[in-house]
Amino acid sequence: MSELSRYIFLAGALPFVVLGVLHALMTPRTPLQSKGLSPRDSALGEAMARETVLLTRRTTLWLAWVGFNFSHSLGAVIFGVVVFLVGRSQASFQDQAGVFLPFAVLVCAIYFLLAIRYWFRTPIVVIALAGVCFITSWALFVIAAP
Repeated sequence: MSELSRYIFLAGALPFVVLGVLHALMTPRTPLQSKGLSPRDSALGEAMARETVLLTRRTTLWLAWVGFNFSHSLGAVIFGVVVFLVGRSQASFQDQAGVFLPFAVLVCAIYFLLAIRYWFRTPIVVIALAGVCFITSWALFVIAAP
């Protein structure tokens, strides 16, 4: 039962790595690039490149937006990699699951709430599936505990 818990835990990491990488690949680096996360109106991207934020004149809305997208991607990938590292072996999983199973459920729940509030259907569904994996893994781990 504990081995099954580990495999389901690992399955929950995969959506975060995949979504994080895809998010980075769909982020345009310049307002002239047309990628999945580009504004539909190219004039908006150009306006973002001209406009600074109130916090500082040293960055534009465009640069801040691109930086946010890449850092968001990095966060999702790193979370998935940490889960993979925890679940890399049965011994590692047994030693660390008590902390990382609740942590994975919490992080996934936060991403899920963000997805519901700010994003679109695909990340909502994929993150929900990852959450089901983490919750199922946690339940199986608790059942298998002596």
